[in-house]
Amino acid sequence: MSHVVLLSLALLLLLAVISSTNAQTPVPIPRACSSPATNQYPFCNPKLSLDERIHDLIGRLQDEEKPLMMTARESPKGNVSRLGIPEYDWGANCVHGVQSRCGTKCPTSFANPNGLGATFNMTNVHAMAQVIGLELRSLWLQGVGENNVNNLPHLGLDCWSPNININRDPRWGRNQEVPGEDPYLSGQFAYAYTTGLQQGEDKRFLQAVVTLKHWAAYSLEDIPGTNINRYNFNAIVNSYDWANTYTPAFKAAVVEGKAKGVMCSYNALNNIPTCASTFLNNTLRGDWGFDGYVTSDSGAVGCIQNNHHYVSTNPEACAAAIKGGTDIDSGGDYDTSLLLAVSQNLIKISDVDLSLYRVLKIRFELGLFDPIDDQPYWHVSPDVVNTPASQALNLLATQQTLVLLKNSPLKGSSTPFLNYA
Repeated sequence: MSHVVLLSLALLLLLAVISSTNAQTPVPIPRACSSPATNQYPFCNPKLSLDERIHDLIGRLQDEEKPLMMTARESPKGNVSRLGIPEYDWGANCVHGVQSRCGTKCPTSFANPNGLGATFNMTNVHAMAQVIGLELRSLWLQGVGENNVNNLPHLGLDCWSPNININRDPRWGRNQEVPGEDPYLSGQFAYAYTTGLQQGEDKRFLQAVVTLKHWAAYSLEDIPGTNINRYNFNAIVNSYDWANTYTPAFKAAVVEGKAKGVMCSYNALNNIPTCASTFLNNTLRGDWGFDGYVTSDSGAVGCIQNNHHYVSTNPEACAAAIKGGTDIDSGGDYDTSLLLAVSQNLIKISDVDLSLYRVLKIRFELGLFDPIDDQPYWHVSPDVVNTPASQALNLLATQQTLVLLKNSPLKGSSTPFLNYA
Protein backbone atom coordinates (compact mmCIF):
# COMPACT_ATOMS: atom_id res chain seq x y z
CA MET A 1 0.00 0.00 0.00
CA SER A 2 1.48 3.37 -1.02
CA HIS A 3 2.47 6.08 1.44
CA VAL A 4 -0.10 8.43 -0.16
CA VAL A 5 -2.95 5.98 0.46
CA LEU A 6 -1.80 5.28 4.03
CA LEU A 7 -1.58 9.01 4.72
CA SER A 8 -5.03 9.55 3.24
CA LEU A 9 -6.56 6.80 5.38
CA ALA A 10 -4.91 8.25 8.48
CA LEU A 11 -6.33 11.69 7.71
CA LEU A 12 -9.83 10.28 7.20
CA LEU A 13 -9.57 8.42 10.53
CA LEU A 14 -8.47 11.62 12.28
CA LEU A 15 -11.41 13.51 10.78
CA ALA A 16 -13.78 10.80 11.99
CA VAL A 17 -12.44 11.11 15.55
CA ILE A 18 -12.75 14.90 15.45
CA SER A 19 -16.25 14.61 14.04
CA SER A 20 -17.44 12.35 16.85
CA THR A 21 -16.50 15.03 19.40
CA ASN A 22 -18.03 17.88 17.42
CA ALA A 23 -21.62 16.74 17.06
CA GLN A 24 -24.52 19.08 17.74
CA THR A 25 -28.16 18.31 18.40
CA PRO A 26 -30.01 19.62 15.32
CA VAL A 27 -32.68 22.29 15.72
CA PRO A 28 -35.41 22.39 13.03
CA ILE A 29 -35.22 25.47 10.84
CA PRO A 30 -38.18 27.92 10.89
CA ARG A 31 -39.98 28.80 7.68
CA ALA A 32 -41.73 31.89 6.27
CA CYS A 33 -45.22 31.83 4.74
CA SER A 34 -45.98 28.57 6.55
CA SER A 35 -49.34 29.28 8.18
CA PRO A 36 -52.80 30.26 6.91
CA ALA A 37 -52.50 33.57 8.75
CA THR A 38 -49.35 34.59 6.88
CA ASN A 39 -49.98 32.96 3.50
CA GLN A 40 -52.52 35.67 2.76
CA TYR A 41 -49.82 38.31 2.35
CA PRO A 42 -48.87 39.17 -1.24
CA PHE A 43 -45.17 38.61 -0.50
CA CYS A 44 -46.06 34.93 0.04
CA ASN A 45 -47.72 34.65 -3.36
CA PRO A 46 -45.35 32.97 -5.85
CA LYS A 47 -47.58 34.03 -8.76
CA LEU A 48 -46.55 37.66 -8.29
CA SER A 49 -43.27 38.99 -9.63
CA LEU A 50 -40.24 38.92 -7.37
CA ASP A 51 -40.13 42.72 -7.38
CA GLU A 52 -43.78 42.98 -6.31
CA ARG A 53 -43.28 40.50 -3.49
CA ILE A 54 -40.18 42.19 -2.09
CA HIS A 55 -41.72 45.65 -2.20
CA ASP A 56 -44.87 44.35 -0.51
CA LEU A 57 -42.80 42.90 2.34
CA ILE A 58 -40.72 46.05 2.78
CA GLY A 59 -43.90 48.12 2.83
CA ARG A 60 -45.20 46.07 5.76
CA LEU A 61 -42.07 46.41 7.86
CA GLN A 62 -41.70 49.00 10.58
CA ASP A 63 -38.49 51.00 10.44
CA GLU A 64 -37.22 49.56 13.73
CA GLU A 65 -37.54 46.04 12.32
CA LYS A 66 -35.19 46.71 9.43
CA PRO A 67 -31.67 47.03 10.93
CA LEU A 68 -31.59 43.52 12.40
CA MET A 69 -32.70 42.09 9.06
CA MET A 70 -29.54 43.71 7.68
CA THR A 71 -27.25 42.36 10.40
CA ALA A 72 -25.24 39.14 10.25
CA ARG A 73 -24.79 36.55 12.96
CA GLU A 74 -27.39 37.94 15.38
CA SER A 75 -29.79 34.98 15.33
CA PRO A 76 -32.32 34.52 16.91
CA LYS A 77 -32.83 38.26 16.50
CA GLY A 78 -34.13 39.59 13.19
CA ASN A 79 -37.44 37.77 13.07
CA VAL A 80 -40.73 39.58 12.46
CA SER A 81 -43.21 37.30 14.16
CA ARG A 82 -46.27 39.38 13.38
CA LEU A 83 -45.65 38.73 9.66
CA GLY A 84 -44.47 35.17 10.12
CA ILE A 85 -40.92 36.06 9.03
CA PRO A 86 -38.30 33.93 10.79
CA GLU A 87 -34.84 35.20 11.50
CA TYR A 88 -32.14 34.39 8.97
CA ASP A 89 -28.55 34.16 10.09
CA TRP A 90 -26.24 35.60 7.46
CA GLY A 91 -22.89 33.91 7.25
CA ALA A 92 -21.22 30.52 6.95
CA ASN A 93 -17.58 29.98 6.09
CA CYS A 94 -17.05 27.40 3.34
CA VAL A 95 -13.47 27.96 2.15
CA HIS A 96 -12.83 24.24 1.63
CA GLY A 97 -16.01 22.73 3.07
CA VAL A 98 -18.86 23.84 5.31
CA GLN A 99 -17.10 25.02 8.46
CA SER A 100 -19.86 24.04 10.87
CA ARG A 101 -20.54 21.83 13.78
CA CYS A 102 -21.83 18.41 12.92
CA GLY A 103 -25.39 17.37 12.34
CA THR A 104 -26.09 13.66 12.02
CA LYS A 105 -22.74 13.63 10.21
CA CYS A 106 -19.89 16.10 9.84
CA PRO A 107 -19.28 18.01 6.59
CA THR A 108 -16.64 17.00 4.08
CA SER A 109 -13.39 18.90 4.59
CA PHE A 110 -11.51 19.33 1.31
CA ALA A 111 -7.93 20.41 0.68
CA ASN A 112 -7.09 24.08 1.16
CA PRO A 113 -7.54 26.32 -1.89
CA ASN A 114 -3.81 27.00 -2.28
CA GLY A 115 -3.40 23.29 -2.95
CA LEU A 116 -6.45 23.10 -5.19
CA GLY A 117 -5.18 26.07 -7.19
CA ALA A 118 -1.92 24.21 -7.81
CA THR A 119 -3.85 21.36 -9.46
CA PHE A 120 -5.12 23.66 -12.25
CA ASN A 121 -8.16 21.35 -12.23
CA MET A 122 -11.24 23.53 -12.10
CA THR A 123 -13.50 20.53 -12.71
CA ASN A 124 -12.59 19.33 -9.23
CA VAL A 125 -13.19 22.80 -7.78
CA HIS A 126 -16.64 22.92 -9.38
CA ALA A 127 -17.47 19.44 -8.06
CA MET A 128 -16.22 20.40 -4.59
CA ALA A 129 -18.44 23.47 -4.56
CA GLN A 130 -21.44 21.37 -5.59
CA VAL A 131 -20.80 19.11 -2.60
CA ILE A 132 -20.40 22.12 -0.31
CA GLY A 133 -23.65 23.69 -1.52
CA LEU A 134 -25.69 20.53 -1.04
CA GLU A 135 -24.13 19.75 2.34
CA LEU A 136 -24.80 23.34 3.44
CA ARG A 137 -28.50 22.93 2.57
CA SER A 138 -28.66 19.73 4.61
CA LEU A 139 -26.83 21.15 7.61
CA TRP A 140 -28.94 24.33 7.45
CA LEU A 141 -32.12 22.26 7.53
CA GLN A 142 -30.71 20.47 10.56
CA GLY A 143 -30.20 23.82 12.33
CA VAL A 144 -26.47 23.28 12.73
CA GLY A 145 -24.34 26.18 13.95
CA GLU A 146 -21.00 27.52 12.84
CA ASN A 147 -17.94 25.82 14.30
CA ASN A 148 -16.80 28.79 16.35
CA VAL A 149 -15.64 29.19 19.95
CA ASN A 150 -18.23 31.96 20.35
CA ASN A 151 -21.01 29.39 19.78
CA LEU A 152 -22.40 31.22 16.78
CA PRO A 153 -26.00 30.40 15.84
CA HIS A 154 -27.18 28.18 13.02
CA LEU A 155 -25.73 28.57 9.55
CA GLY A 156 -27.02 30.77 6.80
CA LEU A 157 -27.19 29.63 3.18
CA ASP A 158 -24.67 32.26 2.11
CA CYS A 159 -21.08 31.04 2.17
CA TRP A 160 -18.56 33.72 3.03
CA SER A 161 -16.33 32.12 0.44
CA PRO A 162 -14.36 31.84 -1.78
CA ASN A 163 -11.39 33.94 -0.76
CA ILE A 164 -9.94 35.14 -4.07
CA ASN A 165 -7.43 37.70 -2.90
CA ILE A 166 -4.04 37.56 -4.60
CA ASN A 167 -1.28 35.68 -2.78
CA ARG A 168 2.09 37.22 -3.56
CA ASP A 169 3.62 37.56 -0.10
CA PRO A 170 4.17 34.51 2.12
CA ARG A 171 4.10 36.76 5.19
CA TRP A 172 0.39 37.45 4.77
CA GLY A 173 -0.72 34.57 6.98
CA ARG A 174 -3.85 33.56 5.06
CA ASN A 175 -2.17 32.18 1.97
CA GLN A 176 -3.74 28.76 2.45
CA GLU A 177 -7.21 30.24 1.83
CA VAL A 178 -6.61 31.48 -1.71
CA PRO A 179 -5.91 29.64 -4.98
CA GLY A 180 -2.71 31.48 -5.87
CA GLU A 181 -0.91 34.56 -7.10
CA ASP A 182 -2.29 34.72 -10.63
CA PRO A 183 -5.43 36.83 -11.27
CA TYR A 184 -6.55 34.66 -14.19
CA LEU A 185 -6.19 31.40 -12.25
CA SER A 186 -8.00 32.97 -9.29
CA GLY A 187 -10.79 34.03 -11.62
CA GLN A 188 -11.17 30.53 -13.02
CA PHE A 189 -11.24 29.16 -9.48
CA ALA A 190 -13.86 31.74 -8.48
CA TYR A 191 -16.01 30.96 -11.51
CA ALA A 192 -15.88 27.20 -10.89
CA TYR A 193 -16.65 27.63 -7.20
CA THR A 194 -19.48 30.08 -7.86
CA THR A 195 -21.30 28.02 -10.45
CA GLY A 196 -20.82 24.82 -8.48
CA LEU A 197 -22.15 26.25 -5.23
CA GLN A 198 -25.05 28.34 -6.52
CA GLN A 199 -26.41 26.09 -9.27
CA GLY A 200 -28.00 22.85 -8.19
CA GLU A 201 -30.88 20.53 -8.93
CA ASP A 202 -33.67 23.13 -8.84
CA LYS A 203 -33.02 25.79 -11.49
CA ARG A 204 -35.76 28.05 -10.08
CA PHE A 205 -33.79 28.82 -6.95
CA LEU A 206 -30.24 29.23 -5.74
CA GLN A 207 -28.82 26.18 -4.01
CA ALA A 208 -26.61 28.45 -1.89
CA VAL A 209 -24.91 31.82 -2.29
CA VAL A 210 -21.24 32.67 -2.67
CA THR A 211 -19.77 35.74 -1.02
CA LEU A 212 -16.57 36.68 -2.81
CA LYS A 213 -13.98 38.07 -0.44
CA HIS A 214 -12.27 40.32 0.36
CA TRP A 215 -13.13 43.35 -1.79
CA ALA A 216 -10.50 44.63 -2.39
CA ALA A 217 -6.68 44.87 -2.40
CA TYR A 218 -6.67 42.88 0.83
CA SER A 219 -3.60 40.81 1.67
CA LEU A 220 -2.25 42.10 4.96
CA GLU A 221 -3.01 41.12 8.54
CA ASP A 222 -0.48 43.30 10.34
CA ILE A 223 3.03 44.72 10.08
CA PRO A 224 5.09 43.63 13.10
CA GLY A 225 6.60 46.48 15.07
CA THR A 226 4.05 49.01 13.82
CA ASN A 227 0.43 49.88 14.57
CA ILE A 228 -0.57 49.02 11.00
CA ASN A 229 -2.98 46.13 10.69
CA ARG A 230 -5.83 44.91 8.52
CA TYR A 231 -8.30 47.19 10.31
CA ASN A 232 -6.52 50.46 9.47
CA PHE A 233 -4.33 49.63 6.46
CA ASN A 234 -4.72 51.97 3.49
CA ALA A 235 -3.94 50.22 0.20
CA ILE A 236 -2.74 52.69 -2.43
CA VAL A 237 -3.48 51.08 -5.79
CA ASN A 238 -3.00 52.62 -9.23
CA SER A 239 -5.46 52.08 -12.04
CA TYR A 240 -3.28 49.52 -13.81
CA ASP A 241 -2.84 47.28 -10.76
CA TRP A 242 -6.54 47.66 -9.92
CA ALA A 243 -7.55 46.40 -13.35
CA ASN A 244 -4.71 43.92 -13.88
CA THR A 245 -4.31 42.36 -10.45
CA TYR A 246 -7.02 43.07 -7.91
CA THR A 247 -10.30 42.83 -9.83
CA PRO A 248 -10.06 40.13 -12.57
CA ALA A 249 -10.98 37.27 -10.22
CA PHE A 250 -14.00 39.16 -8.90
CA LYS A 251 -15.05 40.14 -12.39
CA ALA A 252 -14.93 36.56 -13.67
CA ALA A 253 -17.11 35.35 -10.82
CA VAL A 254 -19.60 38.22 -11.11
CA VAL A 255 -19.89 38.68 -14.87
CA GLU A 256 -19.47 35.08 -16.02
CA GLY A 257 -20.40 33.12 -12.90
CA LYS A 258 -23.27 35.38 -11.74
CA ALA A 259 -22.00 35.48 -8.16
CA LYS A 260 -24.64 36.79 -5.77
CA GLY A 261 -22.50 38.02 -2.90
CA VAL A 262 -19.40 40.11 -2.16
CA MET A 263 -17.71 40.95 1.15
CA CYS A 264 -16.04 44.32 1.55
CA SER A 265 -12.82 44.23 3.55
CA TYR A 266 -11.41 46.00 6.59
CA ASN A 267 -8.79 48.02 4.76
CA ALA A 268 -9.13 51.32 2.97
CA LEU A 269 -8.54 51.64 -0.75
CA ASN A 270 -6.91 54.88 -1.87
CA ASN A 271 -7.90 56.62 1.38
CA ILE A 272 -11.52 55.41 1.45
CA PRO A 273 -12.63 52.40 3.54
CA THR A 274 -13.71 49.71 1.10
CA CYS A 275 -17.15 49.30 2.72
CA ALA A 276 -17.79 53.00 2.02
CA SER A 277 -16.16 53.10 -1.40
CA THR A 278 -18.04 54.02 -4.56
CA PHE A 279 -16.30 51.08 -6.26
CA LEU A 280 -19.05 48.85 -4.82
CA ASN A 281 -21.77 50.67 -6.70
CA ASN A 282 -19.82 52.04 -9.67
CA THR A 283 -17.71 49.01 -10.57
CA LEU A 284 -19.62 46.04 -9.18
CA ARG A 285 -23.18 47.15 -9.79
CA GLY A 286 -22.63 49.70 -12.52
CA ASP A 287 -19.93 48.33 -14.81
CA TRP A 288 -20.40 44.61 -14.12
CA GLY A 289 -24.16 44.39 -13.55
CA PHE A 290 -23.84 42.75 -10.12
CA ASP A 291 -27.33 42.16 -8.72
CA GLY A 292 -26.51 40.50 -5.40
CA TYR A 293 -25.80 41.65 -1.87
CA VAL A 294 -22.72 43.09 -0.18
CA THR A 295 -21.79 42.30 3.40
CA SER A 296 -19.09 43.88 5.50
CA ASP A 297 -16.38 41.76 7.03
CA SER A 298 -17.01 41.32 10.74
CA GLY A 299 -16.77 44.76 12.36
CA ALA A 300 -15.69 46.54 9.18
CA VAL A 301 -18.50 49.12 9.34
CA GLY A 302 -17.25 50.18 12.76
CA CYS A 303 -13.71 50.40 11.34
CA ILE A 304 -14.86 53.25 9.10
CA GLN A 305 -14.99 55.44 12.20
CA ASN A 306 -12.85 53.71 14.81
CA ASN A 307 -9.82 52.65 12.77
CA HIS A 308 -9.76 54.71 9.58
CA HIS A 309 -11.21 57.84 11.20
CA TYR A 310 -12.94 58.50 7.91
CA VAL A 311 -15.94 59.89 9.82
CA SER A 312 -16.44 61.09 13.37
CA THR A 313 -19.49 59.17 14.60
CA ASN A 314 -21.02 55.74 14.32
CA PRO A 315 -24.19 56.99 12.57
CA GLU A 316 -21.91 58.65 10.01
CA ALA A 317 -20.09 55.32 9.53
CA CYS A 318 -23.41 53.54 8.92
CA ALA A 319 -24.45 56.24 6.46
CA ALA A 320 -21.15 55.98 4.61
CA ALA A 321 -21.51 52.20 4.36
CA ILE A 322 -25.10 52.40 3.08
CA LYS A 323 -24.18 55.07 0.53
CA GLY A 324 -21.18 53.00 -0.54
CA GLY A 325 -23.39 49.96 -1.14
CA THR A 326 -22.88 47.76 1.93
CA ASP A 327 -26.18 45.99 2.56
CA ILE A 328 -25.31 43.71 5.48
CA ASP A 329 -23.38 44.70 8.58
CA SER A 330 -21.50 41.85 10.19
CA GLY A 331 -21.40 43.60 13.53
CA GLY A 332 -23.63 45.69 15.75
CA ASP A 333 -23.39 49.07 14.05
CA TYR A 334 -26.52 48.94 11.88
CA ASP A 335 -28.50 47.66 14.86
CA THR A 336 -27.48 50.55 17.09
CA SER A 337 -26.95 53.42 14.68
CA LEU A 338 -28.59 52.92 11.28
CA LEU A 339 -31.86 54.60 12.24
CA LEU A 340 -29.90 57.33 14.02
CA ALA A 341 -28.26 58.03 10.67
CA VAL A 342 -31.75 58.43 9.21
CA SER A 343 -32.99 60.68 12.03
CA GLN A 344 -29.86 62.84 11.66
CA ASN A 345 -30.60 63.23 7.93
CA LEU A 346 -27.36 61.55 6.95
CA ILE A 347 -29.31 59.12 4.76
CA LYS A 348 -32.96 58.60 3.91
CA ILE A 349 -35.07 55.60 4.88
CA SER A 350 -35.33 54.95 1.13
CA ASP A 351 -31.55 54.38 1.13
CA VAL A 352 -32.01 51.78 3.85
CA ASP A 353 -34.87 50.19 1.92
CA LEU A 354 -32.70 49.86 -1.19
CA SER A 355 -30.12 47.80 0.72
CA LEU A 356 -32.89 45.87 2.44
CA TYR A 357 -34.37 45.09 -0.98
CA ARG A 358 -31.09 43.51 -2.10
CA VAL A 359 -30.87 41.55 1.16
CA LEU A 360 -34.41 40.20 0.94
CA LYS A 361 -34.02 39.42 -2.76
CA ILE A 362 -31.37 36.84 -1.90
CA ARG A 363 -33.67 35.15 0.59
CA PHE A 364 -36.45 35.00 -2.01
CA GLU A 365 -34.03 33.63 -4.62
CA LEU A 366 -33.10 30.88 -2.18
CA GLY A 367 -36.75 29.81 -2.12
CA LEU A 368 -37.31 30.79 1.51
CA PHE A 369 -40.68 32.45 0.86
CA ASP A 370 -42.17 29.88 -1.52
CA PRO A 371 -44.14 26.67 -1.00
CA ILE A 372 -41.77 23.86 -0.17
CA ASP A 373 -43.61 20.73 -1.32
CA ASP A 374 -41.98 20.78 -4.76
CA GLN A 375 -38.68 22.32 -3.67
CA PRO A 376 -35.89 19.71 -3.57
CA TYR A 377 -33.71 22.03 -1.49
CA TRP A 378 -36.21 21.88 1.39
CA HIS A 379 -35.97 18.10 1.43
CA VAL A 380 -32.23 17.49 1.40
CA SER A 381 -31.45 14.44 3.49
CA PRO A 382 -28.81 14.38 6.25
CA ASP A 383 -27.41 11.41 4.34
CA VAL A 384 -25.92 13.67 1.63
CA VAL A 385 -23.30 14.91 4.10
CA ASN A 386 -19.83 13.35 3.89
CA THR A 387 -20.77 10.53 1.57
CA PRO A 388 -18.34 7.94 0.17
CA ALA A 389 -18.57 9.81 -3.16
CA SER A 390 -17.56 13.13 -1.59
CA GLN A 391 -14.73 11.41 0.29
CA ALA A 392 -13.50 9.89 -2.98
CA LEU A 393 -13.62 13.31 -4.66
CA ASN A 394 -11.77 14.78 -1.71
CA LEU A 395 -9.06 12.12 -1.92
CA LEU A 396 -8.65 12.59 -5.67
CA ALA A 397 -8.45 16.39 -5.41
CA THR A 398 -6.00 16.18 -2.50
CA GLN A 399 -3.72 13.77 -4.36
CA GLN A 400 -3.67 16.16 -7.32
CA THR A 401 -2.42 18.98 -5.11
CA LEU A 402 0.96 17.22 -4.97
CA VAL A 403 2.48 19.10 -7.89
CA LEU A 404 6.13 19.05 -8.95
CA LEU A 405 7.05 21.56 -11.65
CA LYS A 406 9.96 20.76 -13.92
CA ASN A 407 12.57 23.50 -13.94
CA SER A 408 13.44 23.35 -17.63
CA PRO A 409 15.67 25.82 -19.48
CA LEU A 410 14.02 28.43 -21.62
CA LYS A 411 14.07 27.83 -25.37
CA GLY A 412 17.54 28.46 -26.77
CA SER A 413 19.19 28.41 -23.32
CA SER A 414 20.98 25.80 -21.26
CA THR A 415 20.27 27.62 -18.00
CA PRO A 416 17.30 26.46 -15.87
CA PHE A 417 14.42 28.90 -15.77
CA LEU A 418 14.90 29.26 -11.99
CA ASN A 419 18.64 29.42 -11.50
CA TYR A 420 19.60 28.95 -7.86
CA ALA A 421 23.32 28.76 -8.56
